[in-house]
Amino acid sequence: MGSYLVAYDVSNPKRLRKVARCCEDFGVRYQYSVFLCRLSATDFVRLRSRLYDLIDLKADQVMFVPMCAKCVAQMDSIGQRLDPPDAKDVVVVI
Repeated sequence: MGSYLVAYDVSNPKRLRKVARCCEDFGVRYQYSVFLCRLSATDFVRLRSRLYDLIDLKADQVMFVPMCAKCVAQMDSIGQRLDPPDAKDVVVVI
């Protein structure tokens, strides 16, 4: 299982809501358009496929940033508190 930061920039409000709901199915929101997702190889393909179908490829962008376990553990922020990821962050997708 790998960890990914999934960040998106979607120009249309309707598509934006759909993309956010899709990402909520696979991970934990850290900022408005940034999610931490722990994904198996199969779930990674499923997430990419669902997002591919939702976005406008000419106007929107979704980035998948792979993160090692050490990088995830070292995540830090200033301002609003960032809860460290733990076992509760794992989402099972049916």
